[in-house]
Amino acid sequence: MVQGQLIGWVIWFFILVLSAYLVPYYLLSDIYKVYGAFLYWGLFAVTAIISVVIITKRWRD
Repeated sequence: MVQGQLIGWVIWFFILVLSAYLVPYYLLSDIYKVYGAFLYWGLFAVTAIISVVIITKRWRD
């Protein structure tokens, strides 16, 4: 993996982890319906899984 790609993936996962805290506790805090949170966590999980699959697929020693 090239150094630039590594930095890009680190930034991507930082944004992903940061959104895991900011979106549910700040952006969705005024929504009283549960399905808004379930939709977010479902999309978050799919995004995280796809990102990990792409990174491990390109893994080289």
